[in-house]
Amino acid sequence: MGHSRWETYKAKRLREMEEDAQPHSEYEQAGRDLELGDQLREIRKRRGLSQRVVAERSGMSQPALSRIEGGGGIPDIATLLRLGAAMGVRFRVELVVDDDTTEIEPLTVHHRQLTSASAAGGHF
Repeated sequence: MGHSRWETYKAKRLREMEEDAQPHSEYEQAGRDLELGDQLREIRKRRGLSQRVVAERSGMSQPALSRIEGGGGIPDIATLLRLGAAMGVRFRVELVVDDDTTEIEPLTVHHRQLTSASAAGGHF
């Protein structure tokens, strides 16, 4: 194959590879799971809390908390509320599409105040 034909072939293959390299939703979801888990772990560590303590306070097992912190899935809102209460923090969750064309609107979800027994570390 001559140099010119090789360059044409190479350029064609590179274009095909770029087309095939579109992001996969599974990888994007895994990235979001890891990012959230990292954030929760950092908050817990800054508060000087062990996984065991946070898990007990939030009514889940330590392995379940470890899975969340390791990117094994995004917890639902109720679980985030329990984790926040267990760590003594409130979370502000923003659901944002990464494009500049979407207008951002505030959405606030209020929940009932935790009882004093729950806030003191009891199970929910």
